[in-house]
Parts: sequence; structure tokens; C-alpha cells
Amino acid sequence: MVEAYKQFTFEAAHALPPHSGLHGHTFRIDVVFSGEPDPEFGWCENLDEIEGLEKPSLENLARWIWDRLAVSFPDTLDRVQVARGPDGMSEGCTYSARPRLHAA
Repeated sequence: MVEAYKQFTFEAAHALPPHSGLHGHTFRIDVVFSGEPDPEFGWCENLDEIEGLEKPSLENLARWIWDRLAVSFPDTLDRVQVARGPDGMSEGCTYSARPRLHAA
């Protein structure tokens, strides 16, 4: 058995009346996959086998995440950034379906 995880954080506000007023937090999410390891590569999940991610480049992964989040956050979702590699040495891309204003 092998477990693999993806961790991400986001900033958001909430209120829990009557216990608290509006306040913000950094929310951390861990998504954990577990299963028998692939005999060749050792991982337990293959992004290529997820519908819509047949070509799971960083760019396509960012857009796939955007498409799902935009349903719940149509007015406030600005962009999705996906990176790989350790902090300070990562690489990635940013996706947004919002029009950008460019300076003339």
C-alpha cells in the first residue's frame, strides 16, 4: 500500500454567528490517495486516467481545477496556479479565464 498526497492552502473569511463575527483564516487542505503501487512507477493514482486530464501537463491541470472551482466561485475566482518541485526551486503555471487588461 502506498499513500500520496497533495497539500494546498487558501485564504478565506467566514462567520459563525452567534459565536464569532466575520474573520479570516489560512485554510490548509490535504488530499490523500491510497492504493496498491503501480509496479513500474510506484504511484497509486494516474492523472492520465481521470476524465478531462488525458494530457495532464501543469497547464491542463490548472485549467481542469479552474473549471471545477469556477462553478462555485464565478465572481471571485481570479486564477489557479499549479507548481511542482520544492519551495524555492519550483516551476509552474498560472491559468485564468478572466480577461486581462494590458497597459498600452
